[in-house]
Amino acid sequence: MEESEAPKQQVVTVQTRWLRLAAVVVVAAAVAAVAVVLSHGAAAAVPAPGCRGGTPTLTEQGQASASGTPHTLDFDADIDVDASSAQAALSQDNSVTAAVVAALEANGVAKKDIATTNLSVSPNYSEFHGQSVISGYGVDNSLSVTIRHLLTAGTVIDAAASAGGDALSIDSLQFALSDSEALQNQARHKAVAQAIGHAHSMAAAAGQRLGALCRLTDNSNESTLPTPIAMPAGGFNAASASSVPLEPGTQQASAQITIVYALEARPNR
Repeated sequence: MEESEAPKQQVVTVQTRWLRLAAVVVVAAAVAAVAVVLSHGAAAAVPAPGCRGGTPTLTEQGQASASGTPHTLDFDADIDVDASSAQAALSQDNSVTAAVVAALEANGVAKKDIATTNLSVSPNYSEFHGQSVISGYGVDNSLSVTIRHLLTAGTVIDAAASAGGDALSIDSLQFALSDSEALQNQARHKAVAQAIGHAHSMAAAAGQRLGALCRLTDNSNESTLPTPIAMPAGGFNAASASSVPLEPGTQQASAQITIVYALEARPNR
């Protein structure tokens, strides 16, 4: 029994070696193919049938826009305090900032939507016998806040301004879309549909019909921008915040595309 199994083991070993060799050859061929594509990118981009040189083409542009209602409101809450020493100014700033953050969270603003964007400590100077001397220290602390429930925006800003008092100013208010790309895509779809419709009309008027789609280019600029809110000089404070109406309005996104079709003769009937 042992002598009869030896040739089988040799056959299996030879087959395994051939399989490994074949695998190496396949991998090498794949790597070579990728190298050719990378080094001859232009040659790899084969034009669609009907779009090769000499074929008459029709180029058309489409322009469209889409509008949507903003979903969020962003603003900056700036706390500015002064004290006789840097330590006292920082302590006062900590108290005011904590009160403002607590007011924001109590009115539905999530922790992740409140971020410190700046904290600076600087000396204040005054003139004394013709010389500038340090008279105290000031602390400027800026918070970036996002409100995701616009119906509560007025209440949130009023609460923050009341908690911060004279040390707080609110500015840089901007409405924004939570998904601006979706609105941009709506504009693109409309622009493409417009261009296709115009192309069909022009081809028919010329006694031709549209052939292969040769090229479709997106010339759009990402133009969906936050809507700034006009504010009084110095921003909003505790006295003015609750009296200012906040209306989100609408935002627009625009798109422009270029489409190229091959033209074909309309068959005789």
